Amino acid sequence: MGDPPEAELQGTESAENGPGAGVSQEQIESLRVSTAAIAREIQMLGDKVTALIASVENLGPAPAPNVVRKKTGEAEAAPAEADDGKIVTVKVSPLPELAMAAVAETTLRNLPGVRQVSGVKREGDWAEFTLEVVPGTDLIAEMRTSMPVSFKVDDASADAISLSLQWAWGAS
Repeated sequence: MGDPPEAELQGTESAENGPGAGVSQEQIESLRVSTAAIAREIQMLGDKVTALIASVENLGPAPAPNVVRKKTGEAEAAPAEADDGKIVTVKVSPLPELAMAAVAETTLRNLPGVRQVSGVKREGDWAEFTLEVVPGTDLIAEMRTSMPVSFKVDDASADAISLSLQWAWGAS
């Protein structure tokens, strides 16, 4: 039982030569070209995903401009309130996950006209926030410029607001 002929060893792996010992320069170049083509395809897919994300974000309503309006006339006058603030309850839905409720609460806490969030009640897919608001604050306008998602006002009064959030995948 002698050594196998040279022709049989060509293109096979051996402990001495390691993997790819019989690979030609032509095969290596072909692999490089294929790898470059795959990299270009991945880049093009990444660009398409970025464009798709931008398109989805543009589907929502444009954020309301942050305009300060001077109130004039009887119809636009704010109701008489104490200087220490006004209490408003904001009910937000759908919030199927706790993280979404946290995002809504953080956004409300950071509104310029909100002094503090004095209470939070979460149940099912909604949350109700009790806010101490600076008198004269247009809370809905502030929310429109700050909320990370668009929303529809279902009901609003001087002391309560009910919102339906419009998540990118639609209302839950």
